[in-house]
Order: sequence, then structure tokens, then C-alpha cells
Amino acid sequence: LDLVRGINKSPLSILDVGCANGRLGQEFKSLGHHVVGIDISSEAVLQAKSVLDDARVCDIEAMWPDSVGGPYNLIVLSEVVEHVFDPVALLSQIRRFMSKDGRTIITTPNFMTWTNRLGFIFGKFKYVAQGMFDFGHIRWFTYDYLKQVLNEAGFVMEEEQSIIYPGKLTWLLKQWPSLFASQFIIRARLK
Repeated sequence: LDLVRGINKSPLSILDVGCANGRLGQEFKSLGHHVVGIDISSEAVLQAKSVLDDARVCDIEAMWPDSVGGPYNLIVLSEVVEHVFDPVALLSQIRRFMSKDGRTIITTPNFMTWTNRLGFIFGKFKYVAQGMFDFGHIRWFTYDYLKQVLNEAGFVMEEEQSIIYPGKLTWLLKQWPSLFASQFIIRARLK
């Protein structure tokens, strides 16, 4: 939410991509923003409609219909980019629905955090029901790959507030997000 507060316009018009039941969008709405959600699940959209200003069913990997609305000041992709086949295409598509001074906030797990690296060295890897290595993750992101995807889609990283693990000495460890961030949380703007 801090990255939202850093945008100098209020109230914002926000699109929550992959909104699920609307829980995150509801937080934005509680700050006075207008929030529309999209999700592929019609069941989730029904739940989201009860807490957001509006919600619509949309396959984010297909061409988005104009009914998605906009232009939006902020498009949020929280835990979404790792679930799509072509994150560059997805980010290129959201540009159509952004205001000219629009921003996006993206969160995604760091595939190469130090704990994963250590596990890989010792041959430890297995898929799990939920978490970094669940079956729904199609793409895995490193810090450099996330910046590359943003660049190819016409965005530039503006601010980051990644979650640093282990949480101690955060002021020092944030110098190496590729190693110590367990979760990348970034705000980007159009180039």
C-alpha cells in the first residue's frame, strides 16, 4: 500500500488484475480509490463484485475487451506475472488501459533467493501445493529478469519495496535484492 500512497493523484482509478475475491482491491478501496477487478474465475468475480466498485471476467492472456474500462491511473498485478506464459505480452497489453501518467505495481516471488540457491546446491527441489514451487507457476523471476520483462514491455522500474529475508539487517541486505528479497514488490511507469 505504501507504493500506492507514493502516486500523486487521489482518488486513483485502479485495475486489480487477477483480483480473486477482491481482498487486495478492498484495501485500496478503503483508502478512497475507485477499484475495478478482473479475473478468469466467474466465481471469484461474483465475490469481488460485493467488495469492489466493479469486477469482470477476463482471460488476461487473451486480448482484453474494451469493457475492461479505463484509463486507469494504477494497474496492480499482485502474484500474477508468474502465472502467465508471456509476461511481456501481458504488460504490453495493460498499456492500452493506462492513463498516460499511469503506473503499475507488480509483486512476484524471487526465484533465486539465497534459500532457494542453497537448496539447489544440495539438490533439493520439489513441487508443492502452495508457494514458490506450486504447479500454477509457469514463469520464475529473478531481479534481472523482472527488469528485462519491464523494459521489453515499455516500462521502467520507479520504486521497489521488496520483502527482504531474513528481515534482520534489512538496511544492508536490500542492497542485493537478487539474493535476499523473497518477494519483489515494484512500482513501474511507462518509459
